[in-house]
Parts: sequence; structure tokens; C-alpha cells
Amino acid sequence: MASSSESRSSRGVKQLLCGGLAGCAARTTTAPIDRTKILLQTQHLSMPAGAAPKYTGIVQTLSTVVKEEGPLALFRGNLVNCIRVFPYSGCQFVFFDLFKGAISQLGGNDATQAKLNVPQRLTASACAQVVATTVTHPLDLLRLRLAVYRELGGSIPKAAASVWSEGGVVAFYKGLFPTIVSVAPFGAINFTCYDTIKGHVQPTSSLSVGACGAASAMIATSICYPLDVVRRRMQLKGTTYKSTMDAFSTIVREEGVLGLYKGQLANLLKTVPNNAVRFIAFEFLKKLVKMEKRHTD
Repeated sequence: MASSSESRSSRGVKQLLCGGLAGCAARTTTAPIDRTKILLQTQHLSMPAGAAPKYTGIVQTLSTVVKEEGPLALFRGNLVNCIRVFPYSGCQFVFFDLFKGAISQLGGNDATQAKLNVPQRLTASACAQVVATTVTHPLDLLRLRLAVYRELGGSIPKAAASVWSEGGVVAFYKGLFPTIVSVAPFGAINFTCYDTIKGHVQPTSSLSVGACGAASAMIATSICYPLDVVRRRMQLKGTTYKSTMDAFSTIVREEGVLGLYKGQLANLLKTVPNNAVRFIAFEFLKKLVKMEKRHTD
């Protein structure tokens, strides 16, 4: 058994560090595309009625930001992004591992020995996403504000004060429900697809690991993207959506069904390499810290 030489707490710390660092590496690599996606998704909220959109495409948005604000502006909000991503990504891997072990034990098996089927992996991953999202949601909200509102000047304290002024602690959890609804399916599909594909492919190189991560991201993103658009809209100050369903119906009524997929290409260009880099980094770091492999992996 793996637990004989590697304690549960030691494994948890390794999972947290490897998952957190892998998440930071992946997010930093794709930060420019992430900001582009957010700007394309949210620019209409600050546009005068009838005005032409400032940003019209990925390349045009990137060049406009660089021209007006400088290259470093493409990484605006990345510090708070990494501060959020480290615990979030780390928690995803930690709790996915824990829930897989718990589900295995509920079935009467040792946590380190039993292979899990697809529904069991889906359940474990979804639960992990809910826990990780609830813990780190306030930092996600701050990251979004810093990426969108230039008047905050990239200041985390200013962003926090801005959110606090809108309702105290509760304001930091604005949009939590649609966030959970969005990321739980994405995380469940993403981690389950990766585990399943990896199990069949048995990748032996970073390239093959990256391919597994890229494939799982494409599947999960295509299914869950509309909820991401709704989540971003509800998090921004000044929005008047009464509920998640109201946001959906308003977007479809005012912008058409394609409004739910604004920035999708930019999202794929960010999510696919992000996922590939994250799993490559995670598998590499696991070997580096000599984390023991379990049969549930």
C-alpha cells in the first residue's frame, strides 16, 4: 500500500504544492489570452448604446491593449490570478485524490488499491471542484475586477475595497452559484476525461501528457462555456441580472444565442494550452517530489 511509506498528510502536501505550482505555470503562460477573453465577454457593459465595439477579435484586442497600455498590460491581474490559482489548482488535485479514495472505501475497497469507474471519477471530481471553488471564489472576483477596471491601477487593496463597498463579505461571493454550476461540470468532465484518456494511452512523454490534457480541455470547454459567460457578467458591478436564468434569457434576447459563446475561440486558445501545460507540469512535479502512484490514479 502506498500509505505505508507515504502518509496521507505528506501526500496531501505534495498534491497541494505540485497542483498549485502547475496551475500558476499554466495560468501565467496563457494570461494574455485570458485577458483578451474577458474583454471580449464584458466590453458591452461599458459601451454607450449603439456604439461600435472597441474589441472585435483576438488579434485586434491583443494589439489594441499593447498599443494603448503596453505589453505588461496583457498580464494585468496575473499576480492575484496566481494567488487565486495556487490554492485553487492545488485544492482540485488534493480533493480529487481524497474523494477518489473515499469513494473507493465506500465501495468496500482500500483507498489505494481499487480502480474507479467513470461515474465514480465524475463524482469525485465534481465534489473537489465545489470545495475548491468555494474556498477561492473571492480571489477570482478580485482578479476579474483588476482585469476589467483600469481605474483600479492593478491594486489588490483597491479592488478589495471596491467589492467590500458593495455589500461587505457577501459581495465577495457574488456569482458563487453560477460559478459552482459552471466549474463543477467543467472540472468533473476535465479531470475525468484526463484520467480516462491517460489510463488508456499510458503517456510516457510530456508531449503525450500534454495531448491528454488538451483533449480533455476541448471536451469540457465546449460543453461548459456558456455558463462561464453568465458567471463573468454577474460578477461585474453595475449588472442588473436578477438570477442565473435571468442572465441567460437576457443575453439570448439581447445578443442572440451566439452571445453565450462570445470569446469562445479566445477561450479555447487559452484553455487548451493551459490544461496541457498544467498536467505536464503536475506530472513532472509529481516525479520530482517522488509522489507514489496509486491504483486509483
